[in-house]
Amino acid sequence: MAFQNGLSGLVVKVASRCNINCTYCYMYNSGDESYRLLPKVMTENTVNWLIEKTIQHCKKYKIKEFEFILHGGEPLLAGKEFFERFAKKARQQLGAIGVSVRIGVQTNGIMIDAGWCKLLNTLSINIGISIDGPAWWHDKYRMDHQLNGTHAKTIAGLRAAQKEQCKIGVLSVMDATSNPIEMYDYFKGLNIKDLDFLWPDHHHEKLPELYLRKVSSPTYTPFGDWWITLFDYWFNDSHNKPRIRFLNQVILMILGVDAGFESLGGEENRYLIIETDGEIEASDYLKACGNGFTKEGINITTHELSDALNAPLMKMHRQSHRMLADTCRQCSIRDVCGGGHIAHRYGNGRGFSNSSVYCFDLMKLLTHIQNRLLDRLSAETIRQARLTRMSYADALDSINV
Repeated sequence: MAFQNGLSGLVVKVASRCNINCTYCYMYNSGDESYRLLPKVMTENTVNWLIEKTIQHCKKYKIKEFEFILHGGEPLLAGKEFFERFAKKARQQLGAIGVSVRIGVQTNGIMIDAGWCKLLNTLSINIGISIDGPAWWHDKYRMDHQLNGTHAKTIAGLRAAQKEQCKIGVLSVMDATSNPIEMYDYFKGLNIKDLDFLWPDHHHEKLPELYLRKVSSPTYTPFGDWWITLFDYWFNDSHNKPRIRFLNQVILMILGVDAGFESLGGEENRYLIIETDGEIEASDYLKACGNGFTKEGINITTHELSDALNAPLMKMHRQSHRMLADTCRQCSIRDVCGGGHIAHRYGNGRGFSNSSVYCFDLMKLLTHIQNRLLDRLSAETIRQARLTRMSYADALDSINV
């Protein structure tokens, strides 16, 4: 299948090491050791190749908007001078061919101070900060290399960014044993306007701990139940509630707007990863599938970005919402779910030809949200969106469960 529209952006791993050591990290604690062979920081030569190949790609596909997400490891370890050079070079050179450039950074927040905030504001770089909840929860997972909690430093970074009026979003890795209402109230209390909760990086050969205690089944859906509780509380919140990206995407998908990303929908995934050595890779979540799993021998210094689109793993990732298991193809919610994230389908000796390890959780959640929307929408909107009420049992029947 031809790739018609080019990439929307690149996740650029500007630093391959991290100043903290999160227990669940797919980079360092899920069995992939490939980071040890990478340069600690992306060199200026690699940046030059990256921008040149991006220019060629934008020309080829007539792209007018492009995004760089600076990532790691911990990207701020690359230093202020790196950020300034990268942002100015990317905007100047891509701007010269009529491409508008957006830049964001995803950080653990502990290096953020007034100096960083002023620089990122000057460079118009949006900030994503990883926070898992209150200190007693966050510090269970997000520790430094001496096993000390990082919550206090992360919150200090958040407060510095808020004081400087930076554009901030927060990412939190959900834990189904937490209280979702408590988590929501905590982040709202921090005055977070843009929030998302990430599904943990598990698959059929690396099951969530809750599924080691009890196998996932239509009647055991701890992750779906967590999301349902969160959704209802958030949906009923009438005062200054934060945007929760995943829930916003689900609502738009149900209403017929394909706003999906890696985890939802039917569209192609239009982002790739660039490692510090210039290696081009599919989603870095796939590192959780095995050591060196994402390595396909394609580098920004020797290949075009379009070359990567036909490498086996990157092609599969790009078309993951169209390359579905038989169970997913017959499922009544597949147009919204899209089979879930490809990384969550891996294992059982069948590669990615499985339904998601979170299949029942997703099915229960998505049918719940659709029915809640039907309770609120006007008859005309329901007619235009061609929505019908569907119970969780109805969805299960579609896959003969």
